[in-house]
Amino acid sequence: MATPLDAAVRALALQVNRDTVLQARAALLAEARRLDLELDKRAHAFGGVGECGGDPVSPEAAGAFNERINALVVSCRAYNRDLHAAAYALDATARDYGYTDDQIAASYRPGS
Repeated sequence: MATPLDAAVRALALQVNRDTVLQARAALLAEARRLDLELDKRAHAFGGVGECGGDPVSPEAAGAFNERINALVVSCRAYNRDLHAAAYALDATARDYGYTDDQIAASYRPGS
């Protein structure tokens, strides 16, 4: 059975060859790392929307907004896990092309 990641990769028409597999892996990992940092930074800063006013509707509205925001964050984290998974799935492809584990690891260094 195809996974959502399989469908996403097919939809993107992500195709690699020996010359591009490590670059594709590095690009996916770089984007995943960027999103990790942004999500972590925002997670610590977000304390909820708070109550907008003293009326009886504000507390309920604030709760609804917070639920929606939290659902979006969960969705972003799931997407980011898929980016990581896609990148690490390329490890096997790179090995099939003859790259060593050291070469694969060296193709992406966080912060470089």
